[in-house]
Amino acid sequence: MYYPDQRHMMAWTTVRRERLLPEDAVGTVEVRRGQTVNLTDVIARGSLPARYVYVEAAAALGLRRESDLIDRMLVELGETVDPGQPLAGQADGRGRRVLAPVGGVIAYIGRGRIIIQTRPETVELQSGLVGTVTAVTPNRGATIEAFGALVQGVWGNGRRAIGALRAEPPGGLEAIYDDSIQREYSRAVVVTRHPLTAASLNVVAVQQVGGVIAPSLDAALLPQALAMSAAVMLTEGFGNMRMGPQAASLLEGFAGRPAVLDAHQPGRWDTVRAPEVIINLPPKSGGRPPAPDVDRALSPGMTVRLTREPHAGWHGEIVELPPAPQPLANGLRVPCARVSLASGETVVVPLANLEFMGR
Repeated sequence: MYYPDQRHMMAWTTVRRERLLPEDAVGTVEVRRGQTVNLTDVIARGSLPARYVYVEAAAALGLRRESDLIDRMLVELGETVDPGQPLAGQADGRGRRVLAPVGGVIAYIGRGRIIIQTRPETVELQSGLVGTVTAVTPNRGATIEAFGALVQGVWGNGRRAIGALRAEPPGGLEAIYDDSIQREYSRAVVVTRHPLTAASLNVVAVQQVGGVIAPSLDAALLPQALAMSAAVMLTEGFGNMRMGPQAASLLEGFAGRPAVLDAHQPGRWDTVRAPEVIINLPPKSGGRPPAPDVDRALSPGMTVRLTREPHAGWHGEIVELPPAPQPLANGLRVPCARVSLASGETVVVPLANLEFMGR
C-alpha cells in the first residue's frame, strides 16, 4: 500500500490547531480548557530574549588592520541604534559605510567587529479560530477546535493574515488601484485564479491587502514574495499555472466570510501542516463534521493531482495501480499509477509524483 502526500480541500470539517509561542519565549497562557475563543482573542503572551548580532565591520570597510575600526566608529559603546543607522565609516558620508542590520544596543566594539544586543521582543499569540480550547500547553499556548472550510496550499511565504475573504475584482488584482473598490480589499484575504506577477505583488503591498491566495508564482519572484508583509499562499506551485476549478469555486463561494490565512513555510525537519486557509462556519444541525482523514492509502477511483512535468498541476482519477514497477522514458522502472486526465488522456505516473486532495 502507498500513502501519498495529502492536501485537504473541504467545505465542512472539524479543524484542530495547536497555537504555541516560540520555544525560546517566556510566556503565560491566558485561556483555560473548555473556553470559547474568537478569531483575535489573545491566548498567550510572552517575550523573546535578546539576541546578539555580529557585524564584521572591518572586513566590510576593507580595513587592513582590525584596530583601525576604532577610528571609523560613528557610534559608541552602550549607544542605542536603529535598523539602518550608520555604525562605522567616514564621518562625511563618503566611501563605504556599515549600517546596523537590527535595532538594539552596541554591546561590543573590537577585533574588527561590532556586536549589537537586540531588544527583547514581546509576543502576543492570537487564537486565529472561532472555537473551543481542547487542551492547554503550560507557558506555551493551547489547542483549539473549530468547524469550517479548509483549503491547503503547496507554498507559503511564512506570514499570517486574518480578514474577510474576497474574490479579486473583474479587472484582476491590478484593479484594486481603483479608489472605488480599494477600501473593500484593504486588510482582506484576496483569491485570484491567475498567476502572481511583479505588478500584482506590488498592488498587494501598496494597497495593504492582508493576504492573497493564488495558483502560482514565477520562481524569480520568490525574494519579493518572501519580503512582503502580506501573507501569500500558492495552491498549485511555481510557474504559470491557473487555479484548479475545485479550489477556486470553493474559496469564492465563501466570499465575505472571515478567513484565517496561515501561509506556513515548513522547515526542512518540520512536520507541521501545509500552508492553509480556514474559513470559520457556524455549527450545523446533524452533529459534528468529520475531521480530515490523514491515513488514506492510494486506490483506484481516487482524484489526485500530478506534481511533476509534463502534467504538473493537472488533476485526474486513478484507474489502475499496476502491481509491478512500470518503465519510464528515462529507463527507470518504478511503482506507478495509470491516471485518467480531464482531457481524456490516460498517463502513467510514478506514485511519488501524485498528491491526494484529501477529504
